[in-house]
Amino acid sequence: MREDDQTQLWVVVACGATIAYSVVIALVRFFGSEGEPGSLRISVSLVAPFVVAALVALLAHSVGRGRFVMAAGAGIIPAAVISVVALPLWIPAIMLLVAGWRQTTPGSAKEMAASIVVTIGIFSAMIALLVNRDPLEWSEGSVDQYSNNTITASESLLSATILGLVIIIALAAARPRAVDDDPDG
Repeated sequence: MREDDQTQLWVVVACGATIAYSVVIALVRFFGSEGEPGSLRISVSLVAPFVVAALVALLAHSVGRGRFVMAAGAGIIPAAVISVVALPLWIPAIMLLVAGWRQTTPGSAKEMAASIVVTIGIFSAMIALLVNRDPLEWSEGSVDQYSNNTITASESLLSATILGLVIIIALAAARPRAVDDDPDG
């Protein structure tokens, strides 16, 4: 197997595993939430940073931007530390780091800065979900439920906005390079 084919396989497997495991986390969170208000929004919000990272890595790999594949993997690692359930995502994150390293070519200073912003953005989107831990109470018939581990709509919106910016940056970076592109920016 050629090194390019092996790198492509690593990226596809890592991204597929990240997305599949994220879906499992969301489903377990959704069906295990015992009627908590907004549980679908919360479930999707929790896994969105991981899914966006995987999509950024796939996009970046398809256009030969190894630096952004690495950025996606680097963003998953600190985001996965926030929950023990997400720790298995370190495996595909490390695979993305290695695959991106293999694919990285000298790039411009702008590309370097944009890839750092992508990494910070993925992690920040996860942090945005945990900024405010106001308790939540609701009733189901005669049973009162209580949770202090909820994600508010404003936290979800902030996280989604950050992820939207990450996607815009990744799409802008995915444009084909000009032939006479200056590697110094």
